Amino acid sequence: MAHHAAPVDDLQQTLLGAWERLHGASDVARPLGLLQAVWPQDDPALWRQASLGQRDACLFRLQASLFGAQLETVAACPACGTRLESRFDVDEVCAAPVQPPLPPSPLELQHGHYRVRYRLPCSDDLERLSGDGDDRDDAERGVAELLRNCVLDAEHDGRPLAPSQWPPTLVECLDEAMALQDPLADLQLDVACPDCGHRWSASLDIARYLWDELDDWAQDLLAEVDVLARHYAWSEHEILSLTPVRRRFYLDLVRA
Repeated sequence: MAHHAAPVDDLQQTLLGAWERLHGASDVARPLGLLQAVWPQDDPALWRQASLGQRDACLFRLQASLFGAQLETVAACPACGTRLESRFDVDEVCAAPVQPPLPPSPLELQHGHYRVRYRLPCSDDLERLSGDGDDRDDAERGVAELLRNCVLDAEHDGRPLAPSQWPPTLVECLDEAMALQDPLADLQLDVACPDCGHRWSASLDIARYLWDELDDWAQDLLAEVDVLARHYAWSEHEILSLTPVRRRFYLDLVRA
């Protein structure tokens, strides 16, 4: 993964503080903590209730502003095992501007004689999921549980419909409707192997990608602090107050 310089001054301290606080947090809590740190809301619960696509659109913008708009991914071809490196810009997958998180709005699906009122999945829904999702059965159960959590009510010919009564076609339509309403919630990239020609869809988890970039940046920065503190006996605060250009100059002097 390419390393880019993150901003300095107050934002630098904000990012370091968030990295320290969130280091042992869950995969769901980390992106929420970063968003709340950079774009504080009066009610932090709004980030938790924002749709996953809205959350990830903000994460893409944060990635671009902190570490550059170009993303680099590595994947192995499922057919022949060839290692593929891909590069693309954030705007290729997410052109949406940063918007403050909004409370979830009810949506409606009409499918034949069935009517379903639902909302889009949010981070709270991910935390409620049972199972680790490492095998197919867990993944399928997770999708079913997610749908149940997001359905506000369902009817068939005006009569209430329990989740156990949902036909597979209704579940499939609901899943497709959610994907259309919130495409960034499960971003899939089309990949083609240049060696064997095999094509497949690969998911991009921007929350994990951004955290890995932040983790690399924070560790590199603290390593620089260690070198300069040992050589010049400066405090961490004094070193972090230096611009990246001046800090690099002093590091070059130390290593010369």
